[in-house]
Amino acid sequence: MTQTAQPAPKDGKTRSLQAVLAWRLGGVLVVSMSLVIITLLSYFWIALDDLDDASLQVQAQQIVGSLSKSGGRISLKLPNALTRTYRDSGDGFLYAIKDSLGQIVFASSAKARQLIAPVLPSQAMPFFFRLPNASGGESPYYTLAIAVPDFPGHILYVAQGQIHGDVYFDTIITEFAEHIGWILPVMLFAALAIAIWTIRSSLAPLMEVSARASRIGPHSTDIRLPLLNIPNEVRPLVEAINDALDRLEKGFLLQRQFTANAAHELRTPLAILNARLDEMNDSETAASLAVDIQRMNRLVEQLLRVSRLDAQDMAMDDDIDLNAIAAEIVGYLAPLAIAAGQTLSLSPAEGPVMVRGNKGALSDALRNLLENAMQHSPRDGEIMVEVSAGGTIAVSDHGAGVSEADRPHIFERFWRGRERSETGSGLGLAIVSETAAAHGGTVIVANNPGAGASFTIRLPLKPSATL
Repeated sequence: MTQTAQPAPKDGKTRSLQAVLAWRLGGVLVVSMSLVIITLLSYFWIALDDLDDASLQVQAQQIVGSLSKSGGRISLKLPNALTRTYRDSGDGFLYAIKDSLGQIVFASSAKARQLIAPVLPSQAMPFFFRLPNASGGESPYYTLAIAVPDFPGHILYVAQGQIHGDVYFDTIITEFAEHIGWILPVMLFAALAIAIWTIRSSLAPLMEVSARASRIGPHSTDIRLPLLNIPNEVRPLVEAINDALDRLEKGFLLQRQFTANAAHELRTPLAILNARLDEMNDSETAASLAVDIQRMNRLVEQLLRVSRLDAQDMAMDDDIDLNAIAAEIVGYLAPLAIAAGQTLSLSPAEGPVMVRGNKGALSDALRNLLENAMQHSPRDGEIMVEVSAGGTIAVSDHGAGVSEADRPHIFERFWRGRERSETGSGLGLAIVSETAAAHGGTVIVANNPGAGASFTIRLPLKPSATL
């Protein structure tokens, strides 16, 4: 069963694993810090009741410590700081001391006397409660009642208004923002930077694998993906790809060997057929068979060239003058052009145009271009070969040209257009394109302004020739 690749996302966007990990990790950090802050603030809010109790107890201890007995009478002298606190609080803090008869002997203000006077003593000391309102119900004052040591029957009441909770909370928020809050964005940014660096460094081996994989092609099937520093989670995938590449390389090798062997094996029977044609008396039949055998010979030769290109066993160390190659091939094919009623013309560059590569392969490529032009040119047509100093050889004809629809396919192996020649095999232009690529060049096709097509092989000049 043939399996097809999954289609790309409809929006055409690809997802970056690095970006996905960074965003998710950043989200986790932000949520985690937010939960920590919320938890701390919740804890502070819950702890306010304990702070209430602790604050009242501290005030009570300070007031009790300020009581003294002189001449049989009780006296109270509060510290200046505590006096200012009660004075400036605007009745936010209250205190009062009752004697054994329930009479108030000391109070922080008239409001303290008003609210604490009706309070009856409790048997359980210390005792936390809310002061009642003069009009009934509870007041916002949270109160502690304790028995005063060393003064039997005396009870101290210390109260503070409900607004103190908000003050505490605002104080906590302010202190948090001033001393801790500003650190959190810095910590978050540093954590994100470290996380991104960690992700990038962790994914670096995968990027190296991707770069190596991008260089794998039909002519470089020996490349394998590196396993160095690959994470254990990804290693099985990389090993499976390498195993698949091993199988593909074997398949390519078998295909190349088959092509080369088949072409070699076909040479002998074709040579025998040519020899027997000479013994035939029927010249018309012999001529017809000779055309077919010539076509088969051309196909065999092209298959051999293709197998050599695939194997990449060409020596690329020849110093080649494009002028010389063009003159040689034009001279070689001139008799065939004359026999077909066509004209071959050569326009060489003024000086040598030196490139480096394989002379035989470039000669085959140019011969294929000229033979293709001759097949598609009318009788009395002219085929022009022009060599330029920039390292190009252009072959132009006066045929039908190449349609826009056919241009993406003309360099594919065995592809033949609607206007194909019966003697063509569909390999000639493929050989031209692959030979140019093997030499680091390209082939450009265009239609001439008048009629016909122009094929241009563009090759890099030999380095010394550009100095």
